[in-house]
Amino acid sequence: MKDVIVKDVIVVGAGLAGLVAARELRRAGLSVQVIEAAPAVGGRMVRAPLNQEGAGPAGARPPAWIDLGGQWVGATHSRFRSLLEAHGLRRFPSPHDGETVLCFGSHRCTFSGFFQGFPEGQPPSVPRADWQDAMQALERFQELVASLPEGHPHHHPDADALDRLSFQDWIEAHTHTPFAAWYFAYFCRAVGFLGPAEPDQVSLLHVAWGQRTAPQGDHPEEELIHGGAGQLPALLAGGLEDALVLGEPVRAIHQPEGPAGPGAEGTVTVTTDNGCHHGRAVIVAMPPAMAGAIRFSPALPADRRALHKGMAMGRCTKVLVAYRSPWWRQAGLAGIGIGDRPWVELCADSSDPETGLGVIAAFVAGRRQERWSALGPEPRRAAVLEDLAAYFGPMALEPLDYVEKDWPREPFVGGAFAGWMPPGLWTGSGDALLRPHGRVFWAGTEVAERWPGFFEGAVASGERAAAEVVALLG
Repeated sequence: MKDVIVKDVIVVGAGLAGLVAARELRRAGLSVQVIEAAPAVGGRMVRAPLNQEGAGPAGARPPAWIDLGGQWVGATHSRFRSLLEAHGLRRFPSPHDGETVLCFGSHRCTFSGFFQGFPEGQPPSVPRADWQDAMQALERFQELVASLPEGHPHHHPDADALDRLSFQDWIEAHTHTPFAAWYFAYFCRAVGFLGPAEPDQVSLLHVAWGQRTAPQGDHPEEELIHGGAGQLPALLAGGLEDALVLGEPVRAIHQPEGPAGPGAEGTVTVTTDNGCHHGRAVIVAMPPAMAGAIRFSPALPADRRALHKGMAMGRCTKVLVAYRSPWWRQAGLAGIGIGDRPWVELCADSSDPETGLGVIAAFVAGRRQERWSALGPEPRRAAVLEDLAAYFGPMALEPLDYVEKDWPREPFVGGAFAGWMPPGLWTGSGDALLRPHGRVFWAGTEVAERWPGFFEGAVASGERAAAEVVALLG
């Protein structure tokens, strides 16, 4: 009979959080097996090459990459920035010189400012009463945000009342103009700590907590990465050698009954389509909605099962549109578009200056994404380009390349940017986010207490889970 190999730790999921956890465990001297359902590492952190045919002589062009998933680095993302520096990945400032475009109804304007979660610079030229309504409501929202503690919010004295309400309930109670109501609904669909989610779907407590722990005022989209953020997972996985298994979805995790403290005996069995892997502990580094596909024995407690069932992934398709040059800059535009267009409410210049190409990252989110994804490929493309033309002009209709990443269709991710909490789930299941299940621990950007939904949150969660396992195994 073949001898059973028992690793110290099995890590389920080779996204950023799982790879960071594996790195930390190895640094602590533990043996690790990383199991990934997809055929490649990275999870929501993946890049692709751009088609540069027609951009000029091939020999004069460096390779051009786009991030199909997360791409930005924030000013206070110290863990993630250190990780980039350790692997020699260079950052550059997000291009935003020039004016922002706002489209609202039939009105289009440009202004030297920004207002996603906080006002900065010049306000747009909407009616003064509309802007004052939005800013007065934002002041009340920020007062609510400031009242929340650091970390997870469900033990706040007012958590029950806040968690019973949807964000839409709050919007209807605190705004009086269509522009102000749209502004907060747009915020709910556009910001990285959320699903994205529609305001009637998500808990008010969740939105306020997200702004508390991942504030837009801290400029989380300050920088981009030459060559794309999606090159990092392969670099992290390079040190794992034979400890990485790809293309094996985990179906079940079984652990022995009894205590799981330091020195306790017992082997956890992780079952995949191809067999079994054995370890003294397991880190599940997956979004809660995806972890719900795994059978656990002993069974998970009710609050953890509710978390897996209720914390849906956001509906978002990211579209990257490339041009021979960032031509919008000649018109004095920053390449940032915000508005209530039929499909694209947010787009941003994501051009790497070393390639000379112009790249716009556009997002189709929420119920817009549901309707848009039901269209055929050509109508989808035409719809996005028409919205970009409304923001920046007719040259947007003639791209060099056009790439869609439909995250809700990714079988082992299920959506982007992250998972979100509907009303009642925080107060009903918040404790289950971090609480171990015997020898099973949890990682992933959704469980982070700071910068959830961002790379920084994923790194912090991987480090925390690894530290908990090291403490368990002694």
